[in-house]
Amino acid sequence: MPTNVFFNHAVNTEQHLYEDIVVESLRMYGHECYYLPRQVIEEDTILGEDIQSTFGDAYAVEMYIQNVEGFEGEGDLFSKFGVQVRDQATFVLAKRRWEDMVLTSGGTFTQNTRPSEGDLIYFPRIQKLFEINFVDHDDPFYQVDNLPVFKLY
Repeated sequence: MPTNVFFNHAVNTEQHLYEDIVVESLRMYGHECYYLPRQVIEEDTILGEDIQSTFGDAYAVEMYIQNVEGFEGEGDLFSKFGVQVRDQATFVLAKRRWEDMVLTSGGTFTQNTRPSEGDLIYFPRIQKLFEINFVDHDDPFYQVDNLPVFKLY
């Protein structure tokens, strides 16, 4: 056998320990942010876009900002239409905290199993609002046969 038969990475106690360490580190080094889920009011069925949506709820949750040297992205772009700010950040959110927030919130978006693209994150320390463009749910890739975090871009 190519792998050691005495070690199994799918042990539940080790998975819970690893997840506990991740949650604790996010609480220590993370920042309190507000997650605002989008509620689609009217949708264009032909193009699959939302015509009207609202952001009625806000949930406080700790998130770690992976970009430590500043915002990534294309920066500020000066065009003939004005200034476009194209800052980009990567937020790390613990999956357990997400599940706690969804199950105990009593909000209207309990059908979602993960954060959705198009939702907003408000970072009160710098007073900026970010739109979620992509949710990466398999990074880091199955270190102990589970996925403890979401990365929100």
